[in-house]
This record gives sequence, C-alpha cells and structure tokens, in this order.
Amino acid sequence: MELCTPAPPSLRMAPKRKRKPRAERKRDDDDSGDEAAPSTSTSNVGLEHLPAGVLDLILRRLDHDSLFQCAFVCKAWRDTLTKDLEGVTSEVWRTRLAEYVDANIDKLCDLDKDAARKPGGSFVPNPMSQEDWNSEGRRKVRRYYAPLLAARTMCQPPESGEEKHFMHVHSGLTPVKVSSTETDAERSRENENENEEDAGAAPDGGAGAIDYAALNPLALYRVLHEETCFDCREMMSQSDVERNAVMRTTAGKLRVRLCRSCSEQYGGKPNRRMRLVTFSRCKEDWCLRPADLDGLPYGLDTNPENARWDPMRLYRKVDVVERALRRWKTREGLKKEQKKRKLR
Repeated sequence: MELCTPAPPSLRMAPKRKRKPRAERKRDDDDSGDEAAPSTSTSNVGLEHLPAGVLDLILRRLDHDSLFQCAFVCKAWRDTLTKDLEGVTSEVWRTRLAEYVDANIDKLCDLDKDAARKPGGSFVPNPMSQEDWNSEGRRKVRRYYAPLLAARTMCQPPESGEEKHFMHVHSGLTPVKVSSTETDAERSRENENENEEDAGAAPDGGAGAIDYAALNPLALYRVLHEETCFDCREMMSQSDVERNAVMRTTAGKLRVRLCRSCSEQYGGKPNRRMRLVTFSRCKEDWCLRPADLDGLPYGLDTNPENARWDPMRLYRKVDVVERALRRWKTREGLKKEQKKRKLR
C-alpha cells in the first residue's frame, strides 16, 4: 500500500480569516423615540411641493413646449399648472400672454387708431362714419382681435379712462368715457348701445359673443394659441381678416398653424425662432437616423423650395432634442459628433 505523504508547506491552503463583526451603531434612548426629527430625503419632493415663489420662478422661464410637457408628467404636475395655486399659476399664464401682445404690437396700434376715430368720440376731429364703423369688414376685425385686446388688458391693466377706452372698444368690454361731465344715465345708455353693437356683430352665437374678459389667463392663452402662428405668434393682418383669409395648417398628426413667411423660412438656414425642425435638418444638425425619429408626430407642409416636390416633414424641436440626447447620451457627446461630421 502506498502511504499518503503530506503536502509541502507551500501548497497548503491558508486558514480562512475570521471577519470581525460589523460594529452596530449605538442609539440613545432619546434618539430612538424622537419621531419629530426632520427628514432630509428629497425622493418624495415634486413640483407641487415647491414653495410658491420658487414655482413661479421656474414656470416663468419655460417656453410653450416645455410648459405643456410638464403638464404631461403626472396628474400632480398637471393640476399644479392648471389650477390657481396662490395666484402663481395665473401670473405664469399672464407672462405667456405678454408674448402674444408683444408679437402683435403693430396690430394693436392700428386698432387703437381705429378706436380713436369711433363715431361720437371726442379724440380726433375727423371721426369715422357710422356706416364705416358698422361695416362687415370692421365687425370681422373686432371679433378676430377681441382675444388679443383682452390679453393686453389682462397683462397691462389700463389706468386712465382714455387708455381704457382704447383697450375695450374692440374687445366687447364696457367702454369708459373720458369726459367727466357726462351723467350716469348717459354712460349706462352708451354702454347698452355698445353691447348691442357687439352682439349684432356676431350672429348665431359667433366668436364675438364670447366674453373674453371673463376668461381666466389659461383659457385665453389657449384661444390665442389656436389663432396665431406657431413660430412667430402673430395673428393675421386686418386685410387678410376682411377678405376671409385662413392661416395655413400643417397636415398629419402634428397640426400647427404657420404663416407664409415662417413656412418659407424652413427652406433655408434655421434660426432660434423656429420651433420646428425639418426631416433633413434632423439628420444633418442633430445627427439622427430615420429610425431614431420613429414614433414622433410630424406635420406635412408644402416644400418651400419647390411645390411639386414631396411635402416636407416638420417635427417639434423639443422632441428632436430629446431623441438626440437619448442617442448621444449627453450634450457634450452630441457636440463632439457634430464637430466630427463637419470635419468629414
């Protein structure tokens, strides 16, 4: 029989080292019973839990697309943006309304000039005739620009009677006379006449029958968003309104209004005002493949270079940026790829 020889010392396994038990944290009796200690965890803090002042600063700095994307995050965020939270929500939408007022400042000036020439007014020596004031074209203009004038009144409340008259005479609100010698009966009689004219300007419950002054800022913002250009936020001119022109709307799932000048700009180099991105620019500027754009809503519009070509696809810029960051992970990676493609 062969005897088993012991293994040399170099091949013997070292004994396992015993690990020291982990020292447990000693808790005092006072600390264990303290339930009122403030928690430092921020995992449950959302947009709805922020202070009103902080929420106001955040929401005012968001553009239209980012603001409505926040409303799609969850019900709590949607309720925060739609409900009046200590007056903050109203101020946020008033800030958005100011963008439409600034974009259409030239049209508001024209409306003020027409309001000064109203028949029976004492602002200019050559007032407008009653037939011209009640013409069908003037009534269309007053109905179309009523939400814009209501937005200006909401953003910048008038102080003097003259400013109030200019702002209210077209929007269907109660006009205020500047003269202080007029009696209350005459003032109420003129207000009734104004209401009858505005009601007669919109038969069958048309757009003029809507009291835009009674709407909250969010509802008024929606009305202006549907009547203005998606890029420049401008409304149609008075001449286009009088001849029943319609602002062009893109086809497809993404239906937005675009004026002619903004639609033609997509045939050239992009600028900051553009809120849409063409299919070719998605590949060139944002380094995306056609497969990366699958599932995104897009609109179809006439090709500005040649109307006979296939219609151009227009994607929202916020959606394109999200897909670009999803592919290239970070903005630094995207910029690095853009530089690499420029050097090719």
